Amino acid sequence: MMFKKYIFDLDGTLINASNRLYKLFQALVPESNFSLSDYWKLKRNKVNHQKILSEYFSNCSFDVFNKKWLALIESPEYLQFDCLYDDTKRVLEILSKDNALYLLTARQSRENLLKELESLDIARYFLEILATENKTDKSELLRQIEFNKNDFFVSDMGKDIAIGNDAGLITVAIAHGFMSKECLSKYNPCFIIDELSDLLVNCNS
Repeated sequence: MMFKKYIFDLDGTLINASNRLYKLFQALVPESNFSLSDYWKLKRNKVNHQKILSEYFSNCSFDVFNKKWLALIESPEYLQFDCLYDDTKRVLEILSKDNALYLLTARQSRENLLKELESLDIARYFLEILATENKTDKSELLRQIEFNKNDFFVSDMGKDIAIGNDAGLITVAIAHGFMSKECLSKYNPCFIIDELSDLLVNCNS
């Protein structure tokens, strides 16, 4: 197998963060009677919190909500609700044997990020862990990695796919995270997969 680089997004790509987001939303909007399925369906169809509040909870101030959200979303109290997708560790284990793996995430707190990755036992698979930390953006961090047209960028977010396309990477959109397959297709990824194990079969030939 030819040595390749795989650049992975984290939340929604390797980690299922839906329960964390839902629990914090319910805590900040106690009048909500959304089920996890209700909330996640809105998020996957690109309905942001500002629109959710204005449409369903007009008495809630988005500015107040968003300030509390940013303060709490990466706290240990809520990060404990994250979990790996069933095939995350197996795919990382296989790919890391003959390739270089990188993590590229928009997390604010590097300290809490590293603790979570260690807790989930996946930090060891990555050659480098890059986080924006509210200081930069993913496109800037991506330039710190030396890559070529045979390397991969895997994410569940359309903006990441656009960044990867602009950089000339092989972009792989995964449809089990924050965006539906229909939404992701609008960003023209090279591949769309349903789960990480599809990366081994469909994109790694």
